[in-house]
Amino acid sequence: MKKILLTGLAALSIATSAHASLIDASTPIPDDYVLLNLHGAGLDWVYAGPIGPDERGPGQLHGPTYRAAEGWRVATAAEWAHRPLWTDFIKPGNPAAISVPQDGYDDHRGYLFASEYWSIYTHVDLGDYASGYVTDGVNGAGQIVPETIYVRFSTAVPEAQTYAMLLAGLGMLAGLRRRRTKLTNPQ
Repeated sequence: MKKILLTGLAALSIATSAHASLIDASTPIPDDYVLLNLHGAGLDWVYAGPIGPDERGPGQLHGPTYRAAEGWRVATAAEWAHRPLWTDFIKPGNPAAISVPQDGYDDHRGYLFASEYWSIYTHVDLGDYASGYVTDGVNGAGQIVPETIYVRFSTAVPEAQTYAMLLAGLGMLAGLRRRRTKLTNPQ
C-alpha cells in the first residue's frame, strides 16, 4: 500500500511539473512582458502562449476576456494585418542571443511573452510563430497548434490631457522667450 501511494505521488509530481500554475487575472501583466506601442501605432501586443485559446481544453490557454479588465481583446482585421512579427518580441540587447526560432523558449530576459498570465504554460514556441502559426482565437484561427497573441489600446500613449499640458507649457515658454527678447532688444 505504501509503495502504491508513493508511486502515485511521484507520478502526480512528474505530471504536474511540466506545466505551471496560471497567474490569477487580478495580477496585472508587467509591462516588461508586453510589446508596448508597436511602431507608434497606439497598440500594445501580448504573446499569450504556445497554443490557441482553449485548444487543448478549457483553461489550457484563456481567451482575451480572461484579462479584459486590462483591455486585452482580439484584433480588428486592420490591426491583425499589422500584427507583430515574432522578431518584434525580441528584447533590445537580447542577452539570450535569439537568432534562430526555437520551440519551448522560456527565457524572459531575451523575449517578451506572458504565457504564465494566460495559460498553464511557461514557454512559447518561436518556431511556430516564425512559420506563421499565430492567432488571437478569431484571426488566424483554424491552424494546427498556433501561437496566441492579443492586442489592446496602448497604455504607453499619452492621454489628451498630457498633450494639453505639454502644449500649455510650450506656450508659456514661448511667451517668456518673447518677453525676454523684447526686454533685451527694445525697439
